[in-house]
Amino acid sequence: MIHLAALILAVVVAVPMGAQESLDVVDSLASAGRADEARTALEAWWNNERARSSRLERQRGLWLRAILTVDPRMAGLDFQRLVLEYPGGSHSDEALLRLGLISAAAEDLRRAAGYFRMLVTDYPRSPQRRRAQEWLTENFVAVEEAELAEAQLEEAESLEPESREPEVGASEPAEAVAARYAVQVGAFESEERARSLLASVNASGFRARLVHVTGSTLAHVRIGAFLDRAGAAELMDRVRRRGHEATIAVDVGEEEPIQ
Repeated sequence: MIHLAALILAVVVAVPMGAQESLDVVDSLASAGRADEARTALEAWWNNERARSSRLERQRGLWLRAILTVDPRMAGLDFQRLVLEYPGGSHSDEALLRLGLISAAAEDLRRAAGYFRMLVTDYPRSPQRRRAQEWLTENFVAVEEAELAEAQLEEAESLEPESREPEVGASEPAEAVAARYAVQVGAFESEERARSLLASVNASGFRARLVHVTGSTLAHVRIGAFLDRAGAAELMDRVRRRGHEATIAVDVGEEEPIQ
């Protein structure tokens, strides 16, 4: 099994200057193995230069943040953001490769295959395309079995009679029916990180929202609103099968939407 740490390249950087120059410094420090300095320089660029940088520079900054982070989950969010916000971008094919490798390391073959297929189809000239094709060929049987199992599970769920309280929809505020439970997929100090996860969760077929909760300064990413815990638990299982971390929150009535 591939170790997640080996999939996220750790590199380093120095102090910031102008937009392009500072990213060159970050890249240089990273290549020299001075990761802590690289992260410091990148953070300075992110806070001071990113807003007035070009689209190409923002892509590069996001890529550098992804490969410099020590948290595989945070890196995955940035890779997903590159793919979703910059389709066809200069780093999006490499981001897809990393996402596929991370999913494969987590033994989520169905999700890994999705990333590799996207790389093969959408980036025909990418130097990473061959690696994606090789992985798909080597894991063809295992991926088919995983996809068949998932399809059978979804079919069985669709045939089950409704035995729980209905989920509260986006057009029906949770407070109106005193819903208490929700599925939480993440909570972050950085609203930007939260929005990256929000986009990833929605891309998986869910309808997530971004909220603050009374007594917390974090940005929470949540799905659904239920009267009973059983309904939330059922949704939590579905979310986890899609490759996301998930827990049950019990304070839906204290949510305040983040616009």
